Amino acid sequence: MSAKTKKSAMMDSLGQNILVSNKESFKLTTSSNKNWELSPVRNANVSELLDHPDNIKFFDYWDKSKKEDELAWSRFVDRIKKGGIHDPLIVFGPRASAIGFSLKPNTLITGHRRKKALKELGITEAPVRFIEGRITLRELEVLMLSDNFDRRQIKDPAQVIYILVNLFPDTFQKDNRGGDITSKDNATLAEISKTHGISVPQLKRYKAVYREALRLAQSSKQNQPGPTEFKQALKNLANKRKAPPKQKPKTDIKTMFSKRFPFLGSKLSKAEQTKLFQAIEKLLN
Repeated sequence: MSAKTKKSAMMDSLGQNILVSNKESFKLTTSSNKNWELSPVRNANVSELLDHPDNIKFFDYWDKSKKEDELAWSRFVDRIKKGGIHDPLIVFGPRASAIGFSLKPNTLITGHRRKKALKELGITEAPVRFIEGRITLRELEVLMLSDNFDRRQIKDPAQVIYILVNLFPDTFQKDNRGGDITSKDNATLAEISKTHGISVPQLKRYKAVYREALRLAQSSKQNQPGPTEFKQALKNLANKRKAPPKQKPKTDIKTMFSKRFPFLGSKLSKAEQTKLFQAIEKLLN
């Protein structure tokens, strides 16, 4: 599956009015409950575009916790310098209404790295498409996280799990320790596997990481785990796998039988007792 086809499949599977983009065009999935749309491409002042707080939550932590790949970044900036911006940035516009949450107009939903590159190049305007209409927090988060998940080459397993947990909370935050995963949840895992290229068994292991991260968060009196807990959860589970299995203590047959059947000493000789205990040990061990 090509990157373009994979991304389109992912967006369709989310069941949202999500933008599917490539270098040539933009497509918007249709939905009967569609309450928002994207404006035609317009130019906007780069300095007026505000960073979305969730971009810091989901990406800045990881960028700061590792050394910046200067070569990859310089190539990214150079591509924009030579070829410009192919995909307009998506911005929460002045004609957008946030349902159940608040957000300032001109807040970037996608395109934070492109904005950073434009500022570095001294380019003052960027092509944008404004969200217009009524949009829920869930729709906005899926739009931002899905776009960034595909655009950024995310290799840190903890970050991948962290993003997936927030993209699909009903699937990953569901507690299945009491029994088998339901058929509905299995279908969801299969869908994620198809669109993100992650096997279902691996996704089930990701759920175990989430449960461990949640345990760490709750021990620190937090409601939900953050990036730090996800990193530590991966380490904890890895250490558990490396730990040697506990050996079952060997049963002391002679002591056990001597306590329960004290008359054996008077009925059998020591040689007979030894043969009896050896035969019992062979049966049990």
